[in-house]
Amino acid sequence: MKTHLLAIAAIAAIAALSACTPKLVEKLPYYKLSVVQGIPLDANAVLALRAGMTRQQVAMEIGTPLLNNAFRTDRWDYVYEVVRGNKVKEHRNLSVYFDANGAVSRIEGNALDYAREQIAASQQTAK
Repeated sequence: MKTHLLAIAAIAAIAALSACTPKLVEKLPYYKLSVVQGIPLDANAVLALRAGMTRQQVAMEIGTPLLNNAFRTDRWDYVYEVVRGNKVKEHRNLSVYFDANGAVSRIEGNALDYAREQIAASQQTAK
């Protein structure tokens, strides 16, 4: 009788452990939490950046980057990313380059295009 109970308990334990496979867990929607990394950049603030602005003016518009690279003092990089279930859902980057005097020389990144799209969409909904 005890051997039958032990066998049933062992089978139940094996069945319970096999139910927690990573493949099954991946299918559970509540298990995949969104992970937000970086600071979302305001569209109006991004488009307000201009060549010739000082570092202080850039910091007032969009803030300082989360990490400062000690080897690239002439560049500030901003990254915003949303990951859900090991898949990148949103990714935006913005690089602000400074000249030797500390003024903005150029601005690059897909955050510029995203900001333009956001402003255009908000103008369309306002009409």
